[in-house]
Amino acid sequence: MAGLVFLDAPGLASMLPPGMFERLCASGTRMSYAEGALVQARGDARPGLSIIRDGAVQIGNPGLDGSFVITSILGPGHCFGEMTLFADLPRTHDAVAKGATLIDLVSPAAYERFAEANPALTRAIMTMMARRLYALLEFADDLRRLPLRVQLAKLLLATAGEDGVTATHEELAARFGVSRVAIGTALRGLEKDQLVRRRYGRIELPDRPSLRAWIADRTMLAPV
Repeated sequence: MAGLVFLDAPGLASMLPPGMFERLCASGTRMSYAEGALVQARGDARPGLSIIRDGAVQIGNPGLDGSFVITSILGPGHCFGEMTLFADLPRTHDAVAKGATLIDLVSPAAYERFAEANPALTRAIMTMMARRLYALLEFADDLRRLPLRVQLAKLLLATAGEDGVTATHEELAARFGVSRVAIGTALRGLEKDQLVRRRYGRIELPDRPSLRAWIADRTMLAPV
């Protein structure tokens, strides 16, 4: 499924030597999910590494007030559930299939056998987790410090593909825990500054160097 991957971190597939990713997936159990199916629920204690082979998974949590905040949307080659392997912790978020989705679930025992024979796997997992934590720390600081328009610009720049970003206003609103109206206002402001172009279901970034400079002028932090 083509679309937005709300995660400024590489997928596991891109971090493993050729052939290793396919062998790892083959060590798991193939699971098939229809659009909207619940892949996991917050508090699920089932351990294992979930690897997305096709489709996408929306990670987030519903609030008691009926709101839903998206943490990330993951696509093929990404994985989740690492904390259940290394820290014996329950899953912290709901995961819902976006479109027909295939997932290979690698059990702790299968992971241990594979990692023992392929040390590069655990190094890749640790690097991936560090990159995710790095991105989340930046995002947490942005939430406290930056206006929504700047937060949105950073997300669009970080997650854009060649054709821009494929996302609905609802998805963007849920990512930041705000209303569709607030997202629409932020996008109109960016479009007025000629930094984005809104299309149906898609946001184009016509001048990424200018967008990057615009963000840098407003982050109020030293670059890293």
